[in-house]
Amino acid sequence: MGREGLGFNQSDIIDNNRTVLLRLLCRAGVCPRVELARQTGLKQSTITNITAEFIRWGLVQETGFLTGSKGRRSIGISLNNDDFGILSIRLARTHFVLSIFNLSAIQHSTRQYDIPDNQNADETFSQLCSAAEEMIRENAPRRILACGIAVPGPYSSINNRIALMTGTTGWSNIPLSGRLRERLNIPVFVEQDANCGALAQYWLNPEFYSSQVLIYIAVGQGVGAGILDSGTLVRGRLGMAGEIGHTSICYDGPQCTCGNRGCLENYCSSTSFTKAVNEALRPAAPLSFRDCAALLKSGNQTVMDLFLTLCDRLSVGIVNLINSFNPDVIILGDEMTHVMPDLMVEQIRKCVKDRCIPELFENTIIEKSLVAKDSFAHGAALKAIEDIFDHPSDYFAPAQEEYVK
Repeated sequence: MGREGLGFNQSDIIDNNRTVLLRLLCRAGVCPRVELARQTGLKQSTITNITAEFIRWGLVQETGFLTGSKGRRSIGISLNNDDFGILSIRLARTHFVLSIFNLSAIQHSTRQYDIPDNQNADETFSQLCSAAEEMIRENAPRRILACGIAVPGPYSSINNRIALMTGTTGWSNIPLSGRLRERLNIPVFVEQDANCGALAQYWLNPEFYSSQVLIYIAVGQGVGAGILDSGTLVRGRLGMAGEIGHTSICYDGPQCTCGNRGCLENYCSSTSFTKAVNEALRPAAPLSFRDCAALLKSGNQTVMDLFLTLCDRLSVGIVNLINSFNPDVIILGDEMTHVMPDLMVEQIRKCVKDRCIPELFENTIIEKSLVAKDSFAHGAALKAIEDIFDHPSDYFAPAQEEYVK
């Protein structure tokens, strides 16, 4: 229902205008005030007042003169990407990745940390926090405003906990955002990783996706889906919508740690693929996923057959999604997709076509992710940036007022 039946106070209108300007600057890079007015529909005086406020806060800066289409010169405005940044965290089962993004959602630095075998969740969380604190110190004097973290699902946004992370235990006992906030002393925003992937994909082309149902399928160490309807995440009661990895494609298949049988991710994840390759080849020493990916790229027929079988099984889950949500676009991403993305998309399209209602298949785009870098890290950063743009005075005005005093 949102704000239905409620009016808007002057402060609400001011906050909305600030958000509109910041989002435009985030995408435009450098923009003169007259162009900000033209694209937002706001009066020139309103633009002048808001940008003056942003300049006082240090949030934006003047970049010098720009030459317009008729030769007129005007002063450019841009976000202050030199002094402020976002910490992005991507948590996986075997590693985590820390990145610094600027306010324009451009990644500046990134670092991966392996999680030792048999390390429990509390030890991994402590390792993650220490690494995050170190990265924040290394980026001084750049002020890190907030942190976004992408986590494997199922993640309960109501309880602020990872409900289940297959292959490891203990995460359900850790209230992530609260504990991280205590350690880092900045706002923290937690999101399921496939949702982050969907947000990053949407960011690439919001005009195209704004009226569509987009489903991002993360095929990595687990399998999950982020579902966007006209740019809004479909969350469900607990924030666990899209957990297709724990939908069954074989009712009497092997039991999953979630309690179900024949779960999709037990057939289609990079973890299950690595297990299947090791069982088939019986190497002297266990092969890692990277080893299996190299064998696949080299043309090993046994590994290729296992990969194509994985694609066939994944297509069963995708048909279920198409029949349930009738999406406009399905995006395939994460590490299993990255190995041979074109072959995976081709094989899945073929299998989905054989199983799907023709009219549904003909009206559903299936393609690989176009995000150049880590979709999850990018999406996590966007979650934090979104809050900063929605509530800029919470991040900048108090500091400015303290400075004035």
